[in-house]
Formats: sequence, C-alpha cells, structure tokens
Amino acid sequence: MRIELVRVTHKRTRTWQVFLRTLTLPILAALTPSSIEVKITDERTESIDYESDADLIGLTFLTADAHRAYRMADEFRKRGKFVVMGGPHASVLPEEAIRHADSVVIGEAELVWKDLLQDFQKGSLKKFYQSKTPVKMEDLPLPRRNLVKCKGFTTIEMVETSRGCPFNCDFCYMPTLFGRSYRSRPIEDVIKEIKTLKKDHLAFADDNLVGNPDYAKNLFKKLIPLRKKWFGNFSLARVNDTQLLKLAAQSGCIRMGLGFESVSQNSLNGVNKGFNKVKRYEEIIKKIHDQGITIIGYFMFGFDKDDVSIFPRTVEFIEKSLIDRPIFFILTPIPKTGLYQRLLLEGRILDRDWSHGDGTHVMFRPKLMTVDELQEGHRWVIKQVYSLSSITRRWLKSCRYANPFGSLALNVSAKMEMVEKDLSLAKHHRDIL
Repeated sequence: MRIELVRVTHKRTRTWQVFLRTLTLPILAALTPSSIEVKITDERTESIDYESDADLIGLTFLTADAHRAYRMADEFRKRGKFVVMGGPHASVLPEEAIRHADSVVIGEAELVWKDLLQDFQKGSLKKFYQSKTPVKMEDLPLPRRNLVKCKGFTTIEMVETSRGCPFNCDFCYMPTLFGRSYRSRPIEDVIKEIKTLKKDHLAFADDNLVGNPDYAKNLFKKLIPLRKKWFGNFSLARVNDTQLLKLAAQSGCIRMGLGFESVSQNSLNGVNKGFNKVKRYEEIIKKIHDQGITIIGYFMFGFDKDDVSIFPRTVEFIEKSLIDRPIFFILTPIPKTGLYQRLLLEGRILDRDWSHGDGTHVMFRPKLMTVDELQEGHRWVIKQVYSLSSITRRWLKSCRYANPFGSLALNVSAKMEMVEKDLSLAKHHRDIL
C-alpha cells in the first residue's frame, strides 16, 4: 500500500527565501506502519503529480488554500484515488471539506491516524475521524524529515515544544481547535530531537513558545550547551521578563516573532488582546534589542476601533521603534473564530472566497472606514515601511546589536515578498461592495 501526504499551498517558495521544513506530515509518516510506503509532497517546493501511484492521498491546508485543496482533491478522485483531508480549515468546516473528500480528520490527527489507515485497508473508511482526547506531547515520534524534499533551498528545520495557547484572542483559530489548553513536550525529548539536527540554525514551530514561562526558561537553559541559533514566536505578555529574555539570548535566540497586532489600545481591547500594552511597546523592543535579538513584528488593520488614522500612526511607530522586520496583514475572519461569528451575526461578511483569506484582501465591511480605504491603507503602509530609506534606517540601527548581513537579508527578502504581493493584488483586486 502506498500513501501520499500533501501540504497544499498557493505560495511557491522562491529560491531566495528560507524554506521551513514542515512537521505535521513527517510526524504522520513516522506514525505510519512500516509496511506502508509514504511519500510527502510539499507544494512550496514541488509540483503535484496527479498520476501518482498512491492508493490514498492525504491533504492538509490552511483556509487561504481551501479552494485549491478542493480542486486538487476533485482531480485525484476523478482518477479513482481516495482522499482524506485535515488541517485547520477542514477541522473547522468538516461538512464543507467532506464534499470533496472520502474522509476528514477533525483536529489533531496523531491519535486517529493508525485507525484511519486500518479502516482504509479493510474498505471501511469513515467519513469523519476525531480524537476524543488531546495528543500527549510525550508520545510524539521523531518526524521523518528526510521525506520532505528541499534540494536547492536554504532549509531550516522546525522543532515543536508545545501546542495551544493560554490566551483567547478573538481573531485566532487556536481556541477553536484546541481550547485554551497549553501542552508541552518533556524538555529531554526536545533536546534529544535537536541533537539529531545537523545544521546550526533551527526554528521553533510553537504558536507561543513562552506560554509557560517556567518551562521556557528551563528549555533555554538546556539549549545553551548545544550552541544553536534559533527563531521562535513569543507573546508580548511574557517578554517583559528580563530573566527569560537573557536566557533566550544566551541559548541562541537571534530572532523573535511578536504579535503586536495594533498600535491602538482600544483596538486590542476589543479583540481580547488587551494584555498587549501599547504604552510599553518601545520599552519592550529596547529590552529585546539590548539582548542582541532582532524582532519580526506582526500587525493587523481593520479592527472595529480602527479608522484611517491607524495607517500613519503605525508607520510613525515603526519608524520610531525600528522594528527589524514588520509584517502587515488585513484582519481576516477565519471560520468559527469569535471574530467570524460576530461579523456573521452583524451581516458584515462580504466575501467567502477562502483564497482571499491570506491577510491581503478585505473580506468584511469595516466599521470606521470603507473597504477601499482599508485595502489601500494596508498597501500604503507597506510601501512606506519598505521604502529604501526606511529599510536603511532600520538596518543601520540593527548593526549595533545584530548580524548586519542577516538583518539586511531579512529586510531585502521582505521587500521582495511585499512587491510580489502588491503586484498580485493589483492584478486580482476587485470591488466586493
């Protein structure tokens, strides 16, 4: 028996971009009985072969790639292949996904994967599979990373230490999928896995690496002797802890992702993220930079308290704080999130084309600005922040505390990505009023 596991995406990784090797499918491959041949195809680096000799095709995808996944599944099924779907979108809209698949896995797949394969071999595949309990993190196997092809790309391996998040942000799908639980792997298991990685750099796949600060500190202490360089996503609610920051830096943290989301405290309060304190942003940024760590800062536009003034205010903040790589999104109502349910009740959802759910399209009617003002404001901010003069200012500042070549590469790659997105938007922009 042969199976092919596919990570579906509309975004092809360019050769100048860093490729983060996925974890979900290699973990499932590790849980697959040795009698079954497994192939993994990651669309970021490979093309799909619809003439695959696999007996079962597994597709995982995000909301923005749902329609692409559905078309792909339809093509495989036309050729007589059985298709199983999973991932965040299929988990929150399983009744939609099953119209294009033979089976859908809801939530975490690890505990139901072997049952699904056995049922398939017996010819009794169920429509839906859902684990009754969360995955025990200590039971996760080492991923079969070698199955993900990445020849010709600068590859960074990912390692997972936890799942879930203790917070309940209105726009995030994590509470919908996992509740507010936060589960951590035994630190010994994490260190053992990292020791198997040949390269000096890695990235942590956790949505919130510091959801449990005591665990994070102990992890960082164990990382120090390994002399690795790493990136991870942190929470602003935790990074005011000086000891945690120092340990992160000592353990090799060179880059930190932070969800600032907005420079408006009212906007943050309105989406259950009031624990982000705007008045402390600059102080926190300085503390992180003082440790020699660069910052990738995530921002969103379109909150109910946002008016058109949010755009120049954000640019002003970026220029003043000199966040190393700011990334900007339009607020996206992901199905089944608190945000989506509220906008649906208010009749403000304008667009259900999931391919537009990539953070660059307006899919709802904003409260204090028009659709076009939100769309154009987002593009204007990107052009301002990624102008040559703005990039140069951030780079010169970062030379004081970080690798100047790494910081420059970070901004140049961001500039190239933003230009590519802008060209795509200009081509596909349409009026949804």
